Amino acid sequence: MKNLCDLFSDIRIIVMQTIDEINFSSTPKSETIHRDFKVLHLLALSRGHIRKVVSEYNNKRHIGDEDSVIHKVVSDLEVLNIHRTPMNCLTILKVSEKYYDDSPVNRTKMLERVLTLLFDSEEIPNYKSKPDVTDCEFVLGYFCEMMIKENKYQFSREEFISTIKKFCIENLIGLEIETVFDILYSNTIIIKRVDQYVFRASYWVYYFAAQRMHHSDSFTDYMFENKRYLAFPEIIEFYTGIDRRRGNALKVLLQDLKDTCDIVHSKVGLPDGMDPYKLARWEPTPESIERMQNLIGENVIKSSLPDSVKDKYADRTYNPIRPYDQSIHQIFHEYSLHVLMQSIKSTSRALRNSDFVDPSVKRDLLNELMRGWEQISKVLLALTPILATEGEAAFEGQNFILHGDFGATLEERANKIIKVIPNNVVRYFKDDLFSNKIGPLLYDQISNESSELKKLELILLLIYERPPNWKAQVHKYIVSIPKNSFYLLKVLTALDLEYQYSYSSPTTLKEIGILIKVCLAKHQYGDSNPNPNRLKMIPNNALPKREVDDEEKVE
Repeated sequence: MKNLCDLFSDIRIIVMQTIDEINFSSTPKSETIHRDFKVLHLLALSRGHIRKVVSEYNNKRHIGDEDSVIHKVVSDLEVLNIHRTPMNCLTILKVSEKYYDDSPVNRTKMLERVLTLLFDSEEIPNYKSKPDVTDCEFVLGYFCEMMIKENKYQFSREEFISTIKKFCIENLIGLEIETVFDILYSNTIIIKRVDQYVFRASYWVYYFAAQRMHHSDSFTDYMFENKRYLAFPEIIEFYTGIDRRRGNALKVLLQDLKDTCDIVHSKVGLPDGMDPYKLARWEPTPESIERMQNLIGENVIKSSLPDSVKDKYADRTYNPIRPYDQSIHQIFHEYSLHVLMQSIKSTSRALRNSDFVDPSVKRDLLNELMRGWEQISKVLLALTPILATEGEAAFEGQNFILHGDFGATLEERANKIIKVIPNNVVRYFKDDLFSNKIGPLLYDQISNESSELKKLELILLLIYERPPNWKAQVHKYIVSIPKNSFYLLKVLTALDLEYQYSYSSPTTLKEIGILIKVCLAKHQYGDSNPNPNRLKMIPNNALPKREVDDEEKVE
């Protein structure tokens, strides 16, 4: 670079550099280059730009409702922890053409189809046989098992080929391993870094390891021993998603979650059943009532916020830096709260993917998950004074940071932190737990839940995700709570935000609007279950095209 700049001082030079998670062991010798470079970064696509990609593709090859397809693409990119690039978007869209399903339950099948697409489209010389995808998954699963056990994720081409060849000989499998390597490399599933190779995205390691667990009882036992799986929630997701009946996994996860909840409970020291929200009262000002009334509009299509505003709001928590880190992380088991949060993530994904497991096991697992949510809520309540004073707080390996306007005084900040804890706890874990198929299990839990705090968090989950028949469940809950309760205020606030910013059909927006009216009528007139005449007393004004302040988050 120095020589080029010295020799061609008048010629424009563009340097392109890939950023990854490699930590160099030594600092290279520095050179003085007599040229000032303007540094630019290739940005990840915003949701608005992803909308353009999806819209063009969907117009030519109709996959499904545009908002639904965008949600799937964005969600899959985030869960797989890969960059929002046009190529990655197009890969997901291509796989979705024939087998579109917006449920996160089927991500295992999605990756299987990506592999099939890559192997089928690859031009292989006539003198070589095309590898069978199932055979490849089987042998690559063994290779990833070895990497996880040795905690070594870089390898040479010779090491890759010799390890898998030996495994194939032992298992009487005929496979041209050189061809497998070449296909993976040409499709950038494997990439070269200096003189070694790595899987470009860590989710391939997780996927192949999950396939190995499905075929090897000894590796399954290894992953569940000493809670090793906590470092790999993605492996548990892919493993349980293979056939959706991994009852053995759920029983282990249930016991581990119980043990971890007990440890955190003993360390926090707050008593069972403690719920400060029972004492809180909703005392709105006339101005806030008027603002809520003005929110309800009959002309939903004309009054709804534009997609550009919704896209910006939906992207408010997106972290474009995260996909740069493809390293496989370790878990320090002495940090109980961090272990609990990882356990909730792994267990939630396993439960979501377990359609065909004994219903009693699913009930027990969801009940324990809600206990975990409650423990996280209590930790945040206990940390409120520190969060209000310092803006951040740490406990047992987990750090929390305030994001948003929490007020100027210590009292204002503390009050607002306490108010938004339920919303934040739901948002921490909702994407791990929810699928449209899990509605009946959630409704069963709500009907049998005795804790008001846990019931509120379940209702917030229904409002955010809206599975089939969600409106009846939320309406039933609104009817059951007092008119001045904190719980009614939280429901109304959540409905307010969803009315303005959710990607909803006119029918769904109308349902949300009716529920807002029920909340307002109940609070203003005191009726337990406001009848249609009461609802008509809440005026219908046009929905203002406005943006509200970002909801406060404790990250």
